[in-house]
Amino acid sequence: MEKKPVKVKDKTTGKEVELVPIKVWKLSPSGKKGIKMGLFQSPITKQYFRARVPDDYPEF
Repeated sequence: MEKKPVKVKDKTTGKEVELVPIKVWKLSPSGKKGIKMGLFQSPITKQYFRARVPDDYPEF
């Protein structure tokens, strides 16, 4: 399975970049529809940050 890059805003630099998430998981509060979050690493600062990924993105 090939992981597709996602266009996200790098929270450490404020720039819009296309990155492949390191990990994807579903966040769902009780009784509500959940969202998918991804863990990314900034290519410039090497810091990790989380951002929302599309709902049809596969979890891994």
